[in-house]
Amino acid sequence: MNSRILLLFSLIFLFTSCKKDLFQFNYSEKKRLKIEELEFEYLQAKSKLKYDDGIQNFSANATIRIRQDSLIWISISSTGVEAIRSIIQKDSIFVIDRLKKEYRQFSFDSLQRTYNIPIDYDMVQAALIGNLIKSRKNNDKVLKDEDFFILKQNSDKLNIDNFVNSKTMKIEKVKITDAPSKSSMEIKYENFQLYNDILFPFRNSVFLTYNRNNSELISHLNINFSRVAINEKKIKFPFNVPNRYVSKE
Repeated sequence: MNSRILLLFSLIFLFTSCKKDLFQFNYSEKKRLKIEELEFEYLQAKSKLKYDDGIQNFSANATIRIRQDSLIWISISSTGVEAIRSIIQKDSIFVIDRLKKEYRQFSFDSLQRTYNIPIDYDMVQAALIGNLIKSRKNNDKVLKDEDFFILKQNSDKLNIDNFVNSKTMKIEKVKITDAPSKSSMEIKYENFQLYNDILFPFRNSVFLTYNRNNSELISHLNINFSRVAINEKKIKFPFNVPNRYVSKE
């Protein structure tokens, strides 16, 4: 399994276009859009992954641990054996490939060069748990149809459309588009279940569309959570590279 591909499972969103008539809120109405977001100190989750990019595909189990706004720890296993362990921090990503006995270090800048879309820690964390990718600002636009509020945001060269269920106030769809390259990340959140008085999406579908060598490539990832737990006490994030492992660029 390709370590760089496996990192895609952390980066999540499926967008379905809205075909209904829209209207824009004025500012006083906009403030009434209160999106339900998950707040926590520590989070642990078990999930099953399915990945397909038209060339490679795999299924695996994953354990995810998060210390909010600090680090994300991921262990990916197949047939009961850990294959990949990764730790994502604000400024870097480390990956251990236990099958090949090698390790890699990535920067978010290198991921941006690979997929032609700006990716950072905050985007990865928010995508995993269904929170806003970017904090709201006064110049954000809010549209409304029968079923959804559509929060439209612009951040640097990114255009972000958040589809918020008007009844639950949970984000169900997101589209992130990089204006210069036209690359996009799309997500759909499904199978919401109540946890600690807030709905959590137990199924995420992710499409990443980008250009490489004048060809359009599409990577598709499904994440199905089987268990989620929020902890107030500290949890462990074990990560060390054995001396015999080889560094790969």
